[in-house]
Amino acid sequence: MQTMRFSFKFLAAISLALMVGLVGAQGVPEQGFRIISTGTLGNCVACHALPGQRDVPSTFGPSFDKIGSRFDAPTLRQWIVDARVLKPDTLMPPFGTTQGTNAFVRAQSMLSEEQIEHVVAALLSLR
Repeated sequence: MQTMRFSFKFLAAISLALMVGLVGAQGVPEQGFRIISTGTLGNCVACHALPGQRDVPSTFGPSFDKIGSRFDAPTLRQWIVDARVLKPDTLMPPFGTTQGTNAFVRAQSMLSEEQIEHVVAALLSLR
């Protein structure tokens, strides 16, 4: 009988993937849309057009129209947490980390992990 050996990194990656999947299931789209449109929270609509938005939609960043069809949950989460990982020259601020920012100005990330999961759920619903 053969014994399977897994590296610690492999097991950690599998554990993280399972946790991300479980956490992602907890996001509430309605709460995410509140965060997206609230100026003191995500304020995503300052740069991104939101389908059904009544005010003049921004054209600075890409539209959120059908974004849930274009990206999966882990990719959307990464855009929110730190878009620089996906696009190093982006102007989008990191909402889930202070890494590489002027941390003395902000002691914690702009959005909590829970808030990020709500935003991911909201964006995934836009198909």
